[in-house]
Amino acid sequence: MPTFDEFSRGQRDQIYANPDVKAGSFRLDLVEDMFLTLQHDRVEYDLCHDYFEGKQLMPYAPRNATPQIRDLQKRSIANWIPLLVNLPSQMSFVDDYRRRTAGKLDRKGGDTAENSNTEWTLWQRNRMDGRQAIIYRSVLTYGHAFVVVNNLDPKNVTFDILSTRNTVAYFRDPVNDIRPSHVLTIKSYPRDEKTPGLAILWDDVYRWEMVYSVDGKFTVKGKPFAHRLGKCPVIRYTCFVDDEGRTRGVVKPAIPLQDRLNQATFSTNVTADFGAFKVRYAAGLMPSFRKDENGDLILDANNEPIPEPIEISQASLLLSDDPATKFGQLEETPLDGYIRQEEQAARNFTTISQFPPLASISNLANLSAEAWAAAEAQFIRWIDSLHISLGESHEELLRTGSLAAGDTEGANSYGGEVRWRDMTTKTIAVMMDALGKAATMLDVPRKGLWPMIPGVTNGQLDDWDVLHEQQIEDTMALDVQVMQKTAAAAQKVSGQPKPTSPNGTQKKPLSGNGA
Repeated sequence: MPTFDEFSRGQRDQIYANPDVKAGSFRLDLVEDMFLTLQHDRVEYDLCHDYFEGKQLMPYAPRNATPQIRDLQKRSIANWIPLLVNLPSQMSFVDDYRRRTAGKLDRKGGDTAENSNTEWTLWQRNRMDGRQAIIYRSVLTYGHAFVVVNNLDPKNVTFDILSTRNTVAYFRDPVNDIRPSHVLTIKSYPRDEKTPGLAILWDDVYRWEMVYSVDGKFTVKGKPFAHRLGKCPVIRYTCFVDDEGRTRGVVKPAIPLQDRLNQATFSTNVTADFGAFKVRYAAGLMPSFRKDENGDLILDANNEPIPEPIEISQASLLLSDDPATKFGQLEETPLDGYIRQEEQAARNFTTISQFPPLASISNLANLSAEAWAAAEAQFIRWIDSLHISLGESHEELLRTGSLAAGDTEGANSYGGEVRWRDMTTKTIAVMMDALGKAATMLDVPRKGLWPMIPGVTNGQLDDWDVLHEQQIEDTMALDVQVMQKTAAAAQKVSGQPKPTSPNGTQKKPLSGNGA
């Protein structure tokens, strides 16, 4: 009967559940298996990273290609891969988090002052406004990313982004579990025997630090830290997940499309460099021969005279005394077919990758807002599905952060949600008209429509909230003043003296007609 270690070593390409390792117990064989899995996955990670950086497969060229052809190969790498990663990440920005408690959606995050806005405070303290893009780029490049809730200092809970290429996670159920059971990350690799590397292992109970030696041995360093977060504190972010738990980004499926685009670009460049200009020729032209200072012919090793090279340029003419000499010109190779081939490769790249075609076309003009929105519809649908996956991980991260900060109410707020900033190409006039109709025709609360205004930020919403309350108070105070002035004017017109009390103060008039 094979052991699990033997099974895992022989099934590198298969997704398998984590072995039944009791939480809180350190198993060196499990660490070694996780490291083998990481080494296996690192090949795919490095491939995706190289293509993102432009280190791609060279276009095909003959074996006896000249140095000029080899140089054109390098120049023909038209790297479109970064656009697949950068555009969705630029369209993704979390602007707020709302906690739902007792069926009430509260943007401030709680009913008590001491627990108010714990999640968003942790988000801002960890500078996640600027760092969240790192998560999205890793998710899109490799298929997943990892963020750990670090509570080594309970007074300073941090969200640490782990290196995807140096991190591996094991799940008991890779499809249904939102949190892994064990996570191993290599923080640094060993340089020599005196400078070992550092590895960290998390499970549902402890955080272990391990020394990673040059010979590949892992040794526990010090005592484990009990994080007391109930589950493994590492949150996984995913792009695409199948029903076996495999994750996939946008780079690996686009590699064949990128190679085809590079080959089409190479064909265009070679044709343009060698055949895209006219060639002039002369048949039967007698050249002149080299002579020395005395006017004698200079002979080569075979006692043959050495001809002078004929210079052909746009500023020179070819002349001959021999009437049998023929002059002519070879036409250039048309580039239209090569350019169309390159454009078709680019269109296939954008279509199959759900890439917005407008981002790759520069000769568009006079398009209405509806036409722009229709052209980007497919890309926006893909962005929305990505935000659903990332939003779930963000919510789990913030709930875990609340638990680490001691806010149990925020840790159990499973109805909370993040608000993504609207980065679509919607004109402010169209949106304001639609929001105004929603408020007047559908009786939607106006204050609830504020976050839907394009470009509005969380800080602006807070300022508007304060200004709105001040505006209401000022309006009420103005109404009171108007009522007082109207009452005083009516009293003056009636001519009735104001009743006074015996001590000289005004007396409140009696209602009705009694004395």
